[in-house]
Formats: sequence, structure tokens, C-alpha cells
Amino acid sequence: MLRASADATDQPVDLAAIRDESIDPGPGVRAGRELRNLTDAIVLRDTDERPAAFAELVDAVGPAGAVRAAAVVGNFEMMNRLMDGIGVGAGPEMATIAADIGVTLP
Repeated sequence: MLRASADATDQPVDLAAIRDESIDPGPGVRAGRELRNLTDAIVLRDTDERPAAFAELVDAVGPAGAVRAAAVVGNFEMMNRLMDGIGVGAGPEMATIAADIGVTLP
């Protein structure tokens, strides 16, 4: 979704930032580090990190922006689990994105 949004709005984004905290996602991703931290805390179910990550995102984008970001993360997780549950895996067209973020497809 991030890559597609970046492409659609002609905004530069470095997908390697997903796997490497030292990489800035780019100027096209407002509060990119804070978004990544919240996403990690939610996806990894890290109840110790989640409140701090959310507070950092609120500081960066305001309460409404942080709530919208959390809703996007939740929706993506729901779609991902649904697709996994019905047996739909990543297709070969995902190979480039997988390589960018350091993931090996089966």
C-alpha cells in the first residue's frame, strides 16, 4: 500500500526503511519512523512498546492523524490475515518489493 500510494502521488519512498531503522523512508512519508514504530508494535503485538509508539506518532501528526494511521495498520492486518487464511500467497509480481524490504518469498 505504501509503495502504491507513493507511486500514485509521485513521492519518493525507500522501502528498505521497513527492515532497517537507520534508513529514513524519505520525504514522501511524513513521520515515517514513527509510523514504522507503531506498525511494528501493533503487528508484533508488543504491548510494552505500543503506547510509547502511539504517543510519538501523536506528537508527530496529531491525534486525528495517529488514529487514521492506526486504522490503516489494523485494516492492512485484517486483509493480510484474511488472505493468509484462505491460502492466497504473494505472487511473483511481489518479488521486487520483497527484495527491497529484505524478505524472501517461498
